[in-house]
Amino acid sequence: MQDRLLYLFRKYLDNNCTKKEFEEVFNLIRDSDSDPALKMLLEKELDAVNILAFMDNYDGLKKRFEGKFNYPIEEVKAYRKPTFVKRILTWTIAASVVIAAGALLWFYMGGGSLREEQLRYAENILLKKETQKSEYKYLLLPDSTQVWLNAASTLEFPETFDGKKREVMLNGEAFFDVKHADKIPFIIYTGKVITEVMGTAFNIKAYPDMEKITVSVKRGRVKVKYDDKQMAMLGVGQQISIEKKDHLAKEKRVNEEETSAWQLGKLIYDDYSMGDIIGDMERIYNVHIHIQKDSIASMKISTSFDKAQGVEKVLEILCRLADAKLEKEDGVYNIE
Repeated sequence: MQDRLLYLFRKYLDNNCTKKEFEEVFNLIRDSDSDPALKMLLEKELDAVNILAFMDNYDGLKKRFEGKFNYPIEEVKAYRKPTFVKRILTWTIAASVVIAAGALLWFYMGGGSLREEQLRYAENILLKKETQKSEYKYLLLPDSTQVWLNAASTLEFPETFDGKKREVMLNGEAFFDVKHADKIPFIIYTGKVITEVMGTAFNIKAYPDMEKITVSVKRGRVKVKYDDKQMAMLGVGQQISIEKKDHLAKEKRVNEEETSAWQLGKLIYDDYSMGDIIGDMERIYNVHIHIQKDSIASMKISTSFDKAQGVEKVLEILCRLADAKLEKEDGVYNIE
């Protein structure tokens, strides 16, 4: 939730949010009232920002927006002090309406002057496409970028891109064949990892429950950042894996087939934990698998399979590699 909130809030500060995103970001701010860590995160982002400074020029706007908010606009104006940005993190739910009102005014007025392009962008719709376990989808994005979405994954993107940058959010795994567009970067957000390209083909594996995020390039060049720090500039046949726990990055060369192996029914794992591989098996085959011992779950394994072998055959191979025992009871595979 923290990553999503910061992503939305930065879009807000850049004056680049849709209506739906405005609603979401302020709902998240409201929910952060019970999350001290999230409050501190927001304070860092907001430290030098006076959200309602534009209210000095609000005269004449009241009639335009009168009746749209259920909180007096005069009381919004009363919170024009610099400390306002920190007060918002401790207000009640009712007071959060004040923030939403101020933010919406800022959006519509563009810092004091109405901009038609902002109003058009505000009407944009955020689309969400997802796959279930053992399901795969092909997507064609508004700019003609092609996406192959792997099992149990989600991709969010606007109905139309704004012409300055193309931004999407990925949760899970997908292969992108990005339509080239000069000076219009294509940006994929996957947790703290940001992948930026102009036009290229590459794969991102970033499931929330996996220990690392992996980016593999098939064509073109890809810039990879972690928490706004550049980690690598990858070319054809290069791959980077970033550990979520210690941010350790590992680069290596891969062949063309390996960059999008899952599309061909190949399951390739290089130095993955047994727990991460089993998580993949659950998504790919839509089954329940339980590892009884932590020592087995943390064991690092490098191996590959053909998906057509079936879950039982694959699990038997994994258990041999881990010197573990496989049993099935009440439809659940148990590894011990």
